[in-house]
Amino acid sequence: MIELSLRGVFLGLVVLSLVTLYRIIWGPHASDRIVGTNVLMTNVILGIVILAHLFRNYTYLDVAYTYVLSSFIGTVCVLKSLGKGRLS
Repeated sequence: MIELSLRGVFLGLVVLSLVTLYRIIWGPHASDRIVGTNVLMTNVILGIVILAHLFRNYTYLDVAYTYVLSSFIGTVCVLKSLGKGRLS
Protein backbone atom coordinates (compact mmCIF):
# COMPACT_ATOMS: atom_id res chain seq x y z
CA MET A 1 0.00 0.00 0.00
CA ILE A 2 2.79 2.42 0.86
CA GLU A 3 4.51 1.67 -2.45
CA LEU A 4 1.39 2.63 -4.38
CA SER A 5 1.13 5.88 -2.43
CA LEU A 6 4.79 6.68 -3.02
CA ARG A 7 4.37 6.08 -6.74
CA GLY A 8 1.48 8.54 -6.75
CA VAL A 9 3.54 11.10 -4.87
CA PHE A 10 6.42 10.58 -7.29
CA LEU A 11 4.11 11.13 -10.26
CA GLY A 12 2.80 14.29 -8.60
CA LEU A 13 6.38 15.53 -8.13
CA VAL A 14 7.08 14.99 -11.82
CA VAL A 15 4.00 17.01 -12.78
CA LEU A 16 4.89 19.79 -10.35
CA SER A 17 8.45 19.84 -11.68
CA LEU A 18 7.14 20.41 -15.20
CA VAL A 19 5.01 23.30 -13.94
CA THR A 20 8.03 24.69 -12.14
CA LEU A 21 10.05 24.62 -15.36
CA TYR A 22 7.58 27.14 -16.78
CA ARG A 23 8.44 29.55 -13.95
CA ILE A 24 12.17 29.00 -14.41
CA ILE A 25 12.14 29.58 -18.16
CA TRP A 26 9.58 32.38 -18.45
CA GLY A 27 9.87 33.99 -15.02
CA PRO A 28 9.67 37.77 -15.27
CA HIS A 29 12.34 38.41 -12.62
CA ALA A 30 15.55 36.77 -11.45
CA SER A 31 14.00 36.15 -8.05
CA ASP A 32 11.21 34.10 -9.69
CA ARG A 33 13.83 31.99 -11.43
CA ILE A 34 15.76 31.45 -8.19
CA VAL A 35 12.64 30.35 -6.31
CA GLY A 36 11.65 28.08 -9.19
CA THR A 37 15.10 26.52 -9.24
CA ASN A 38 14.95 25.89 -5.50
CA VAL A 39 11.53 24.25 -5.85
CA LEU A 40 12.80 22.08 -8.70
CA MET A 41 15.84 21.03 -6.67
CA THR A 42 13.59 20.13 -3.74
CA ASN A 43 11.38 18.05 -6.01
CA VAL A 44 14.39 16.21 -7.42
CA ILE A 45 15.74 15.50 -3.94
CA LEU A 46 12.36 14.17 -2.80
CA GLY A 47 12.16 12.07 -5.95
CA ILE A 48 15.57 10.53 -5.23
CA VAL A 49 14.52 9.69 -1.68
CA ILE A 50 11.26 8.11 -2.86
CA LEU A 51 13.07 6.06 -5.51
CA ALA A 52 15.59 4.93 -2.90
CA HIS A 53 12.75 3.57 -0.81
CA LEU A 54 10.90 2.00 -3.74
CA PHE A 55 14.03 0.25 -5.05
CA ARG A 56 15.22 -0.55 -1.52
CA ASN A 57 18.63 0.75 -2.45
CA TYR A 58 19.51 3.25 0.24
CA THR A 59 22.83 4.23 -1.29
CA TYR A 60 20.74 6.69 -3.31
CA LEU A 61 20.39 8.67 -0.09
CA ASP A 62 24.07 9.57 -0.31
CA VAL A 63 23.37 11.03 -3.74
CA ALA A 64 20.46 12.99 -2.29
CA TYR A 65 22.62 14.37 0.53
CA THR A 66 25.28 15.45 -1.97
CA TYR A 67 22.63 17.09 -4.12
CA VAL A 68 21.24 18.97 -1.11
CA LEU A 69 24.66 20.33 -0.28
CA SER A 70 25.46 21.37 -3.84
CA SER A 71 22.07 23.01 -4.34
CA PHE A 72 22.45 25.00 -1.13
CA ILE A 73 25.92 26.21 -2.11
CA GLY A 74 24.70 27.07 -5.61
CA THR A 75 21.80 29.08 -4.26
CA VAL A 76 24.03 31.01 -1.89
CA CYS A 77 26.45 31.83 -4.73
CA VAL A 78 23.66 33.02 -7.04
CA LEU A 79 22.12 35.16 -4.29
CA LYS A 80 25.51 36.67 -3.49
CA SER A 81 25.96 37.59 -7.16
CA LEU A 82 22.43 38.95 -7.32
CA GLY A 83 23.10 41.12 -4.28
CA LYS A 84 26.19 42.63 -5.91
CA GLY A 85 24.19 43.55 -9.01
CA ARG A 86 25.88 41.17 -11.42
CA LEU A 87 22.62 39.42 -12.32
CA SER A 88 19.37 41.05 -13.35
